[in-house]
Amino acid sequence: MLYTPPTGRFKDNCVFWHEGEYYLFSMYEHGGENYRSVWLARSGDGVHWRDVGPVIDRAEFLVWAMAVHRVGDRFILNHGSFTTPDLQNVLRLWESRDLVHWTYMGAAHDVMPDERWYDRRSRLDCMNVIRVEAAEGQRYYGYATGPGGFLESADGIHWSGMPRPVTEWGDVPPPPTPEDEGGFEVGGCCDLDGRYYLLGGWFNYMGAFGYGVYTLVADTPTGPFRPDAAAYRLCGNSERWVSLWARPCRTPAALLISSYMYDGYSYETGQTWLPPLKMARADAGGHLRLAYWHGNEALKGPSQPLDPDSLTQVHSTVAAACHIEAGDRGVDLVAGPEQPSFDRPGVPAVIALAPAGLDFARGVVIEGTVEATCDDRRLVAPEVGFVLADHDRQGTALLLEAAGRTRIGRLRWSAQFDFASEDVIGPGCASPMGIAPHRPHRFRLLVRRNMFEFYLDDLHVQTYNTTSERGTTGPVPATWGLLARNGRGIFRDISIAPMTLG
Repeated sequence: MLYTPPTGRFKDNCVFWHEGEYYLFSMYEHGGENYRSVWLARSGDGVHWRDVGPVIDRAEFLVWAMAVHRVGDRFILNHGSFTTPDLQNVLRLWESRDLVHWTYMGAAHDVMPDERWYDRRSRLDCMNVIRVEAAEGQRYYGYATGPGGFLESADGIHWSGMPRPVTEWGDVPPPPTPEDEGGFEVGGCCDLDGRYYLLGGWFNYMGAFGYGVYTLVADTPTGPFRPDAAAYRLCGNSERWVSLWARPCRTPAALLISSYMYDGYSYETGQTWLPPLKMARADAGGHLRLAYWHGNEALKGPSQPLDPDSLTQVHSTVAAACHIEAGDRGVDLVAGPEQPSFDRPGVPAVIALAPAGLDFARGVVIEGTVEATCDDRRLVAPEVGFVLADHDRQGTALLLEAAGRTRIGRLRWSAQFDFASEDVIGPGCASPMGIAPHRPHRFRLLVRRNMFEFYLDDLHVQTYNTTSERGTTGPVPATWGLLARNGRGIFRDISIAPMTLG
């Protein structure tokens, strides 16, 4: 959404902070070759990125996902690689003094699966490193993908394998991962408020086809790790591969999380982008959540208030009971009265669109407050939401349900409200599950090209795109709008700002 290289293709990125600047490293292929390069972009604010280019270019071996850590006055980059064309079982190490010029440390520093515990042919890919100060001295721990992906080091350079940390799954089913994958694709491990959060991704898991990132928690860096059942799915998608990865980036002010996303339908279709950085925070119950990072305020240009009178009602299923009520600080969308119901043709719904003219291709930030309520306050199942409309009375919609779930999918409206759900956020997700009825919530909707992110009360809800058909790239919205079902949607203090990206 925010950044992609001007040529070539990138994926599996990581962001590293050093002396007031952010460094984005990623796998990179160009010139018709497979991934043998590392792309670098730099940013002073974590929002506006400038190209540096390939800092490792056409290596003699494949360069898979990477991570960077600091050792004294040096920086060490490790990445997954292959010993044979079909065998991804080695980590290769590079060193740098300035994060730009990198030197391969040689085969003597390559890390292979430790044969005391693991088959030498088992997968080993991309090690995220944390440094721990303990009574016995400083230790480095490495968390990599693969059965032998738990490693330790006294100096951050020479690594030895350790037995896989114990995972106590409890009532949560483990991922259906082949034995040589070693469980999750580990994105990283981060320490926060005295606990250790292991972030791993997989697909076709927990009833979802798409790629999701899940959270395991421990009280020590060596485990045992347990799935955080109450907030297990940290981010990702339930039906499509759109948003992947979760990599920690430690700064003096916050622990940030980076990922990557596609503007196409599924994995490795369309173009790959860096979405906005998120802030990792643990709530009072110790559950890891992704939050809006206020560094992203640099995205916003001068804002303008939404004129409620500019909205046009374009759909209502029960004409006499569905209408717009404009006010001086916002607008109400009234859809009722009816008893609570879901997905029946007779459920009252109303949609109102803003006028066209916003430059979604360059990027727009829409903010305000939203409330889902009913004139009869005994009813607690209203829905409110947002539409990114493209053409012919259709678009992508996000529905916040007061019954405790959030859905995203394709919406068509004519005589009926026809919604096809593609993504569901509900119990077991770290994201907000629907909307609490009868009270206002702050929202942020970030849209650029055909990609968007949504936040509720500054918690990340989802990263998604408008592509709903295989083999295509979804349209850039022509306009946007508001919707309500089964009650009253109250929208207040809405402002619209252009993104400051080129």
